[in-house]
Amino acid sequence: MRFARLFVRRMVCAFCVVGFALVLSLGCGTTTHGPKDTFGTSFTPPALNAMDPNTVPVNSTPFVMTLNGHNFGPDAIVFWNNVPHVARFVSSTQLQVSITADDLTIFGLVQVYVRTAGRTSNTVDFDVTAN
Repeated sequence: MRFARLFVRRMVCAFCVVGFALVLSLGCGTTTHGPKDTFGTSFTPPALNAMDPNTVPVNSTPFVMTLNGHNFGPDAIVFWNNVPHVARFVSSTQLQVSITADDLTIFGLVQVYVRTAGRTSNTVDFDVTAN
């Protein structure tokens, strides 16, 4: 009797595994979507057009920078030389970000870009000028 129960359990498990593998290999039905079709969700990457200000002297006081562009989302993060900064979402065309004194200790061009909805914008240079 014990042998029969064990045999039945193993057979049920074997059928479950085979059935699961069959579903994975064949899929759960047919679809009319090709590999390049979208499912009604298209998103244009963000674009960074301008920053205000776009230049300050080295060792300046902290300030709030306004970024203008397109396709910004509420989840937008501003990157300052690849360091993420929390952005204040104003609209889909405008963000604000606080630039700290630590961000302004070295002069030169700083690469600024935005990431939103998993997409990254173009890079715009911010000029931290020598005194």
